[in-house]
Amino acid sequence: MARVVTSSRRAGLDPLKFSQPLGGALVFLGLASSMPVMHGSKGCASFAKALLTRHFNEPVPLQTTGITEVTAVMGSGEELVVHLDAIRAKQRPEIIGLLTTGVTEVSGEDVGGQMRQYIAMMEHTTPEGAPLIVRVSTPDFVGGLSDGWSAALRALVTTVPFDGADPDGHDLDGPDRDGLECGNTVAVLVGPSLTAADLDELSALIRSFGLSPVLVPDLSGSLDGHLAPAWQPTTTGGTDLTRLRRLDRAGLVITVGATAAAAGADLAGRTDADLLHYDHLSGLRAVDGLVSDLMARSGRGPSYEVRRARARLADGLLDTHFYLGGARVALAMEPEALVAVGSLLCDVGVEIVAAVSPTDAPVLATAPWDEIVIGDLADLEERAVEGGAELVIGSSHTRAVADRIGIPHLPVGFPIYDRLGAALRTTAGYSGSLRLLVDAANRLLDHHHQHAEHPHAEHPQAEHPLTEPQHIEHQHIEHQHADHRAEPHRDHPGHRAERSDVDVSPHPIDPFDELDVLCEEPSC
Repeated sequence: MARVVTSSRRAGLDPLKFSQPLGGALVFLGLASSMPVMHGSKGCASFAKALLTRHFNEPVPLQTTGITEVTAVMGSGEELVVHLDAIRAKQRPEIIGLLTTGVTEVSGEDVGGQMRQYIAMMEHTTPEGAPLIVRVSTPDFVGGLSDGWSAALRALVTTVPFDGADPDGHDLDGPDRDGLECGNTVAVLVGPSLTAADLDELSALIRSFGLSPVLVPDLSGSLDGHLAPAWQPTTTGGTDLTRLRRLDRAGLVITVGATAAAAGADLAGRTDADLLHYDHLSGLRAVDGLVSDLMARSGRGPSYEVRRARARLADGLLDTHFYLGGARVALAMEPEALVAVGSLLCDVGVEIVAAVSPTDAPVLATAPWDEIVIGDLADLEERAVEGGAELVIGSSHTRAVADRIGIPHLPVGFPIYDRLGAALRTTAGYSGSLRLLVDAANRLLDHHHQHAEHPHAEHPQAEHPLTEPQHIEHQHIEHQHADHRAEPHRDHPGHRAERSDVDVSPHPIDPFDELDVLCEEPSC
């Protein structure tokens, strides 16, 4: 159990946190023909849209109601109606997610009452083709991305009306569009830590047991990097409104990710369905738990593909242990992803020397290492240097920290804008867990080889030593602060670097080291 502490800094120097409206918008971006709308001032959606576009490398539909300084004081109800009417007329979305911001929350307007009046008017005037409007309270001055995701998901599953038949009048007890019986429908609510590739693997795993998953939200259908046949102003994929209306047919609700837990409980309570929850699906033990539950639910054994993927992960745990065992790693990401990635790394013997989360969450206490700090990137850098970190794992914003320390960086989380294919990176499931371990090990190997070939490439000042002893000593101290890993003493990639604060006296070789020595080829 980890100890969760809050940074002693009263001000954020290098922010790691994102706002609630951004997290809420991501949920609606995973729904088909959807339009997230931020109910705030002009330009409040610009930063979020730019960040989402850079991360996914796709056009992102996102609107704002454009409140001015006048309407913020006098009331923005009329502006809200005008903008919603315009969106309905021009974009014609099937789902509208209305996300409040700091402006509308602080002004004290009754946005809920305004929306009830608007929805009643809309359903009276245009009962056919009226979109589903979901209002979400997401003040951006408290909480963060994960809180906004949780709030939007809860609002969605409690607002969507259930149908006994689809709009065409077909019986919903027959096969669905995927050819599976609707009696086997499983509602799968997911958190923000799962990428599009993770969702694909999760969906395939559930289908292999003869079950029909409905992912909510489903970013693998909307922001997975596909080329749509034609441009449209709303999302081009994801979970459609028809399948959302059929969630009451699901006999089982599965929540994957601690952020989705509350919404799963709401949906299960509303539909009287069974509920299974998993804080994450990273690592052998976590995925085995889901597979065991699916076996019990379906009465089927795992398919050959599932057994093969599990065998590969088991072998990968052994292979990567020799390179990651004892490695000192620093992490910074959302609470759910932080526990998922950190737990997987701990399975192969990684030492988590720094773990920073932008916001607090109950799941953080379940982490299998000592301490998690609620702070920013300045806290990450400080603790990474103190702990002698050898690898930084986090979003593209953490790359600058790794560069200043002089250690490698592995991009995981949100946002990733300095690498392509962010939506196709995996951290969950048998295959996703293996890919993350291999990527982490390869980053350490790459860094080791670069330093072996060019030991002073990153520190040109070492090529011009000063003559005065005190200057040489001062330069050595600065060199250690700039890159505490600049002089790796390794006979092989599995050997950890020497540290002055560690007892380097001879010690018995453990079985893994003996195996490594026996497998080492003799020198010619």
